[in-house]
Amino acid sequence: MSAPVSPRGRRDDSGSGREAASAPGSTASASPLEFWFDFSSPYAYLASRRIEALAARHGRAVDWRPMLLGAAFKAAGTAPLTEVPMKGEYSRRDFERSARFHGIGDFRLPSRFPIATQAPARILLWAKARDGTSAPRVAHAMLRAYWTQDRDISNPDVAASSAAEGGVDAAAARAVVDDPRWKDALKREVDTGLAKGVFGSPFVIVDGEPFWGLDRFDQLDWFLGARASATGRVRALSHLRLVVSDLPSAIAFYRELLDATPAVDVSGVYAEWATRGARLALVGEATMGAVVGRPAPRAGDAVVVCLEVDDVDAAAARAKAAGHALVREPHDQPSWRQRVAHLRDPAGNLVELWARLVPAV
Repeated sequence: MSAPVSPRGRRDDSGSGREAASAPGSTASASPLEFWFDFSSPYAYLASRRIEALAARHGRAVDWRPMLLGAAFKAAGTAPLTEVPMKGEYSRRDFERSARFHGIGDFRLPSRFPIATQAPARILLWAKARDGTSAPRVAHAMLRAYWTQDRDISNPDVAASSAAEGGVDAAAARAVVDDPRWKDALKREVDTGLAKGVFGSPFVIVDGEPFWGLDRFDQLDWFLGARASATGRVRALSHLRLVVSDLPSAIAFYRELLDATPAVDVSGVYAEWATRGARLALVGEATMGAVVGRPAPRAGDAVVVCLEVDDVDAAAARAKAAGHALVREPHDQPSWRQRVAHLRDPAGNLVELWARLVPAV
């Protein structure tokens, strides 16, 4: 039992440049996430810090595809946010706020913004052609140089030196910027993106489905999860739930201790805080007793470990195959928009397996 309509927790993915490990149950045939981005897009930088971990959760790779926003704006008849009346001032505020929201503390709006990004884009295409595994390292290095160190990567020398921090030869990278072959390669890449409908940055295409913007990453996560073949694997320790006899007093205690208002507060039933990592949740004894299907309280129910799984029935079957008895078989909870099952750990603590009920894709 998670919140009735609980928003997803934030994730702080490091964007280290290392290739993300394959998620459990991944298959080599799964198509990669096409990650189209302009190096001068602040939302692309923030997205670059999340895309690999998101892909890995679903057994997918990331295909780093540079694009040029100028060409996209021309084709779509639009303009940069910062140049649109009223939206410009708002967008600059939103850049900083979005970075804080996603826990990316090193973000700094560069002193020169926006910039032309042909130089880093050509270098990235060259690096991919030489060694596909180098693409994330080189992309992260150049993005980091611009968005955290205020280095102007529109300058070919600066772009090449920052790319070298991703493991390529600086002199070779510098030569690429002026090479007609890589100028043509970038033009073809940009034209390919436009033909696919890429009109902004970041822009992700996977299995023929387009997602524009960092604020669509939760939808992307949902889409990939709905398409994956579920095996009953645990996706996250989502909640630590405390079953309490006096819910109002417990809410008041944690509101003061955390110095935060609950993200979800269902009067007399449930409260949940958007704490980092697993969320802290409180539920009344009577409510928990109704969920488990018997009167409460009972020893071992003061703490409930909530595990989000990709498929409740498969996870429950795995547990039973391992010799663990279920307290309650898998069942839907429509009012909570989820399917759940319960079992106990060796210490007697209640463990909840749950997955969100979502519409079919």
